[in-house]
Amino acid sequence: MENEIAAINSCAWLYLNEIGEPCDNELRIVLHEAVSGSAANAQDVADESDPVLKKLLEGARPIINEKGCRIFELIWPSYIAYSIRNESYTSKDDSEKFTGRLFVEYSVSKYLDFVSAATFADQSYPGPFKHYGVCCLNHIVDVVSTFPPQIKVSLCA
Repeated sequence: MENEIAAINSCAWLYLNEIGEPCDNELRIVLHEAVSGSAANAQDVADESDPVLKKLLEGARPIINEKGCRIFELIWPSYIAYSIRNESYTSKDDSEKFTGRLFVEYSVSKYLDFVSAATFADQSYPGPFKHYGVCCLNHIVDVVSTFPPQIKVSLCA
């Protein structure tokens, strides 16, 4: 699993493509690697009359998923809790402790505090659990589980 996590963390960006429960209390998410695309169409830039916007467009690149980008399927066989946040409303919290970049494992987080307060899950039942986070463009996925995810990697055709 370390190689798959390293592969996720090596991506420039990720898009959350799918999320669902294949069966009760099993979580599946599909992530698409995203890369910087080609420069803006030269004619579009030339036609822009606003000089400020024109300058921005000259250096603009879309963030895209294309052929050859990786697809990551993560499956947690069970979970205690999960949530999705709009990344526009999140910010770094210096009180939280984690390792990783796009796939993170928290040792201290406000989400762990919430799960401890909102459920009766603890270290004895269902057993030791962790908070996993996946940082995508537009979404942050938080998962608390006693299991790490199973990860499959494929390529976008």
